[in-house]
Amino acid sequence: MELREFIQATLQQIVEGVSAAQKETATAGAIINPSEMRFTQNGQYNEFNHAMPTQVEFDVGLATTDKKDSAEGIGVFLGSINLGTKNAMGIENVAVTRVKFSVPIVLPPSASSK
Repeated sequence: MELREFIQATLQQIVEGVSAAQKETATAGAIINPSEMRFTQNGQYNEFNHAMPTQVEFDVGLATTDKKDSAEGIGVFLGSINLGTKNAMGIENVAVTRVKFSVPIVLPPSASSK
C-alpha cells in the first residue's frame, strides 16, 4: 500500500467511525466532538463556537524494495520483513524509513452541549 492510500484510508475511516459512533451513542445522551461548547476547566471559562480541531498523528514505516528482475517501489511497512534475503528469485534488498507527522482535522460536529 502506498503512503497516500494509507493516509487517505486512515482519515476516511476515522471520520466514518466518529460519524457512526455519534449516531449510535446519541440515544444514550453522549455527545462526541460537540460544537458550540462552553465549559470551565482549571477555573478558566472556555467557549468554542465550532468543533475543536484535533491532530491525527502518524508514525509510519516506509519500505522500499529493490529486487532483481522486478519493479522497485515505496510503500507503507505494515508487516515483518527479512532484510537482504536470498531466494530462488535472487537477492532482495529492503530499506525501511520511519516518518512521523500529524494532520489537523475537524471531525464531524455533533449536537451542541450548551
